[in-house]
Amino acid sequence: MEPADDPKLRELLREWKVEEAPQRLRARIPALRQPWWREVFTGSVRVPGPVALLAAAAIVLMAVALLRAPSAKPPATRPSPGGLAGFQPVQVARVRIMESGQ
Repeated sequence: MEPADDPKLRELLREWKVEEAPQRLRARIPALRQPWWREVFTGSVRVPGPVALLAAAAIVLMAVALLRAPSAKPPATRPSPGGLAGFQPVQVARVRIMESGQ
């Protein structure tokens, strides 16, 4: 006798109620996942402890180096000897056109 022919089994299967899947399992189904942009803001990345400590130490060292770096002061303003202090525009422009020897 086949199990599908058993009337008691058929009756039991009709009465059987299945619980809904937990939310953590539903999140694994690709069709039910959140949009990619939401995962960018709510996602997480697992990093080993030593790597995280090394990254934190590097950030602290860079911050200390930036805070201790001497500030760049602008040079004192003084006229340079080759500047345009006494420049006067030309009154008459004489243009000379030369042909190339090609």
